[in-house]
Amino acid sequence: MNSAKTTAAWMLAGLFSMSLAANASGPLPATVTGVASEGLVLLATTGNPDPLQKELGGNVVPSSDLEKKLGAKTMGALLSLDKGEHLAPKGLIAPTGEWYNMVAPTITKDNFILVDKTGAARRLSVGAVAGDRHPTVVADGDTADLPSTVTGMASQGLILLATTGNPDPLQKEIGGQIVASSDLEKKIGPKAMASLLKLDKKEHLAPKSLIAPTGEWYNMVAPTITKDNFILVDKSGVPRRLSVGAVDGTNRPSIVAQVQEDGGTPWYVEFWYWIRIKLTGR
Repeated sequence: MNSAKTTAAWMLAGLFSMSLAANASGPLPATVTGVASEGLVLLATTGNPDPLQKELGGNVVPSSDLEKKLGAKTMGALLSLDKGEHLAPKGLIAPTGEWYNMVAPTITKDNFILVDKTGAARRLSVGAVAGDRHPTVVADGDTADLPSTVTGMASQGLILLATTGNPDPLQKEIGGQIVASSDLEKKIGPKAMASLLKLDKKEHLAPKSLIAPTGEWYNMVAPTITKDNFILVDKSGVPRRLSVGAVDGTNRPSIVAQVQEDGGTPWYVEFWYWIRIKLTGR
């Protein structure tokens, strides 16, 4: 285990999760900002689109129409298929072009799919379980706006950040500034952090993160319950959780739609790799 590639196969984080609204997808509609209406809450918690149709207008359509529109790859990014998740039988197309459809069965109790008028798909919580009825994005099916660092093959610097928490190699590749992870936590706030981290596993951010010259933030998730996950915050401030692809051997980053725990790496092994890379760069 003396190569960076072997190191990459050894570590880091994971979770069910998902993300927050993509800037390239355009702003969220007024229906999912602020306090959710009764119609939206009922759609998200019961699957019934009729009350939301009364509020907004539009057409109730079978969910198969939405599945065809999005395609299998996007649906797979938004639903936990191994949990048998699927769309409720019917959804709503608003007069302004947005689509709304409940996620069923209700393993999360208040999630729904929103497709905005640009065609970008997101999974949201309506906030009913939390009790505040403030919708938040928990998964993003549109990866078109991801920076080039996380499309295609991951660089060694990104792999090392995701599997050891060390941002130095990535900084050497793309430049930027290394900052304390607490700065990132302040930037995106506790609610977003809670949606990105598996708090019952005591997940948190690695001590340091990298702000790229173009504005993106990169930070490993620790402790490593899944070995190769990291947080990406794009330059518009949208956070996502990604796998760097080291564990599956592809080294191709992808948005994490569900936690796949594999026991992780003991903290002392992580610490040893952290120290070794700090001292040797390998």
